[in-house]
Amino acid sequence: MNFKLAMKNPGKIFGTPEALEISTEFDAAQKYSILVQWKNQLEQLQAASNEGMLGPESEGAGAECLQRVVDAIIRLRID
Repeated sequence: MNFKLAMKNPGKIFGTPEALEISTEFDAAQKYSILVQWKNQLEQLQAASNEGMLGPESEGAGAECLQRVVDAIIRLRID
């Protein structure tokens, strides 16, 4: 799997943060980078939502997904 592609659209590539966590394709530092990128993308989508500017790419980008990404980041820091 291509790291640059995973960084560009982690939600599309992995589907869930948990799928990224168990992936053997990337090391912990790469997973952390991807999760931080995912978190940033979700926060940007939430900001757009607050301003009424959502598009079709916002599907599955809710607060629950953001919390799961943050939880995965925390778990990676601890392990």
